[in-house]
Amino acid sequence: MQAVDLNGTNSPLRPSPFGMAIGALAGVAIKLVISGYILAVVVYVNATGNWGKDDDLVATFEVSAVLGSTASLPCDIKPSTREDRVYMVLWFRDDAVKPIYSFDVRGRAFNEALNWSNSTVVGPRAYFMTVTKPATLSLKAVQLDDEGIYRCRVDFKNSPTKNYQVNLTVIVPPHQLLIYNSSGAVVENTVGPSQVGVEFKLSCEVRGGKPTPVVSWLVNEKEVDSISEETEGNIVVSKLRIPQLRREHRNTTYKCRASNTNLIPPLEKTVLLEVLLKPLSVKILSKPAILETNKNYSIACETTGSHPRARITWLEGDNVYQNGKVLDGGNISVVQSTLEFSPVPDDHGKILKCRGENPALTDAYLEDFFQLNVAFPPKVQLHLGNTLNAEKIKEGDDVYFECKIWANPQHHKITWRHNDGELTQNNSAGIIMSTQSLVLQKIGRDNAGNYTCRASNVRGETTSPAVTLRVQFAPVCKAKEISVIGASLEESVKVRCEVDADPNEVEFVWEFNNSGENFEVAPAKFDGNNGTMSELVYTPVSERDYGALTCWGRNMIGKQEAPCIYQIIPAVKPNPLNNCTIKASLNQSSEILEVECVPGYDGGLRQEFRLEAYEVVTGNLRVNASSISADVPLFRIAVADLLPATHFYLVTYAVNAKGKSEVSLLEDIMLRDSEKHTDSGISMVPLILLLIGCLMAFVVTVVSVLLMMYRRRSAMSITSPVLIEPYMKQPIITPPDSRNNSMLDVTHGDHTYFVEYTLKQVTDYALNNQPDIIQSPQVVSDQEKIKREPQLFLPVRPDTLFASYDIHKQGLQTNRCSLNPFSAKSWEPISFKTDRTLMKEIIIANSIPGPESCV
Repeated sequence: MQAVDLNGTNSPLRPSPFGMAIGALAGVAIKLVISGYILAVVVYVNATGNWGKDDDLVATFEVSAVLGSTASLPCDIKPSTREDRVYMVLWFRDDAVKPIYSFDVRGRAFNEALNWSNSTVVGPRAYFMTVTKPATLSLKAVQLDDEGIYRCRVDFKNSPTKNYQVNLTVIVPPHQLLIYNSSGAVVENTVGPSQVGVEFKLSCEVRGGKPTPVVSWLVNEKEVDSISEETEGNIVVSKLRIPQLRREHRNTTYKCRASNTNLIPPLEKTVLLEVLLKPLSVKILSKPAILETNKNYSIACETTGSHPRARITWLEGDNVYQNGKVLDGGNISVVQSTLEFSPVPDDHGKILKCRGENPALTDAYLEDFFQLNVAFPPKVQLHLGNTLNAEKIKEGDDVYFECKIWANPQHHKITWRHNDGELTQNNSAGIIMSTQSLVLQKIGRDNAGNYTCRASNVRGETTSPAVTLRVQFAPVCKAKEISVIGASLEESVKVRCEVDADPNEVEFVWEFNNSGENFEVAPAKFDGNNGTMSELVYTPVSERDYGALTCWGRNMIGKQEAPCIYQIIPAVKPNPLNNCTIKASLNQSSEILEVECVPGYDGGLRQEFRLEAYEVVTGNLRVNASSISADVPLFRIAVADLLPATHFYLVTYAVNAKGKSEVSLLEDIMLRDSEKHTDSGISMVPLILLLIGCLMAFVVTVVSVLLMMYRRRSAMSITSPVLIEPYMKQPIITPPDSRNNSMLDVTHGDHTYFVEYTLKQVTDYALNNQPDIIQSPQVVSDQEKIKREPQLFLPVRPDTLFASYDIHKQGLQTNRCSLNPFSAKSWEPISFKTDRTLMKEIIIANSIPGPESCV
């Protein structure tokens, strides 16, 4: 500490001579004045009256205090000698003569000193502290007005008075600090986000402060150079500039610091720089060389270096890949994404991309990719040739198909199918196959239908969806054969003409042919506007109305080439069933008897077949069954329905709208119970008896045949008058007796039954009327075909077609039976259309028996 010489020279701290004299006088006064207080006042007055008027040295202290804080003003009260002690300490302000604070120890212990404070200057804010070295005057809540020169005077008991001077400076710290970005916006905690490569600027604005604060920038706690300038209004601005941001600038801290004293911490503010970063790398971790359909795959992609966290997107070209499930993982720095998917054929050849991008930056992404190689069975599409109009294809045109195949690996085989059949190369038939094309030349309506192509590779084979080929054609009859329809006089029958045609808008023309006449039927009598079907209501009123109806159809393609023919004949009851046989068969649940007959003439109407089983003893009806087939008389009877009766007979007949036919009788059918024995012995008696019975039946049959031949030969030699049986009667035909005395073995439950039956020759004319079959029977199945009669398959030999007619005719003239009057004549095909009268007479003649002697 240096003392200041008032005369301008420096010297050690010591009292002046004038002061020493004053001190001597004061000592005398003390002794004279009783009251110490009055003496102190005198000393105070004398001292103040002489303060600063001599050249004594005064020690000066520089003290700073922050506004509002506590100021400590030092004053050394230590006496010069150990025996001396302090009497009083007085504090003055600037040049004031009155003290602002006093510390009085006179006449009392040091720790009981009196403290006095001027209430108008410092008041209770001041307090003299002696425990510090040196002692100090503590001034609390320093105000701006407290700034100035303070003087401390110390009086000792013996030592000279000491004077000290304290220069108190009140410091006002800055009260506000603001940071602005380059756009002039106030930054609080984070600045940015900014992008790499751009210029970065920050401004720090400090308001207030006395003295003027110093503003500085610290980057990551290291002070850097900046540009500061002071503006009006006690504002200091400091600017920081970074020419180009780099990746490492992310998360950098920038601190602005303002300070004008060391007594308190500086005013400062820190902001964090946010920098957006593009990904550094994107990589698909696995790239399968071959992918198979119907298998699951997981493909992972990884990206690094993005801020904020990268977003991974799976793309097909430029579109988001939809065929799969994406699972995200990884951490902030390394982001992973896994695509789980099952490839489909449409994925083959596509580019699968993994894109890692910063969602906060435009076009800030990286990509990795590979091409999908998906192995799959062929995908096949069939198309009609693109130069063809599918709605205008007709018979006689050429058409072609194109089979479009997409396969990986390449297909190695193509097959073509039409409906359910496979097509092969056949140039003569107009079927030509070339690469992936099928050509059909001169097509007909049989070529219409569904077409498919099938392609094969090592992964499998695939059939295309069917393509329907429509072949338009003129009408043709649905029924390939001539239909015979029976009708009585004055009976109206519906004749339905159905054709196949495309288009199916068909116009119909009906014609009637009889006795060489041919004329059209008036349209009013039929419905000609019902697509491919026309129905004619026909009523024969006389014999001349029996003949042939023909139906012609026409559509936009043309007129049908051959008409549909319907032969109208007189309708009668159906003829009896012929050649009925019985056999046993095994069903899943029981034994059954199966009876099969040959149908007779249906009388020109639809017929049904019936069978009835009666007990011989009681005559009770046990079974009433219908044929299981509409075209063939086939009956099935469960043995359980006949038991316990063992002797019965069967009656079969046909029924149509005109009535019931004569019945066919199967007699002497017996179910004989035979116990099943477990012993090894077998009785030969039944077998011997059976053999004897068969021999006797054979002898009886031979004798019967010989007698019949003898009677017929005798009848042919006798001339008798002509006897014509009732209309539509037939000659008696003796049923075959090859199955007479037949026997069947039928098992039912724990019993075995022997079915024995005999087909007897019945002399009753009503029970044996066996007419010829006029209409061709239908085919039952591929395995069971009934022989067709030749009458309806013209042209035929006249000797077979007209034999019955001429036999009857000659029998009327000569009463003789010529078996084959046409056998020596040459024959020519007979036109069914041109000689309707002859055909009618033939049909009627075949229904009327010849002379009695010829039967």
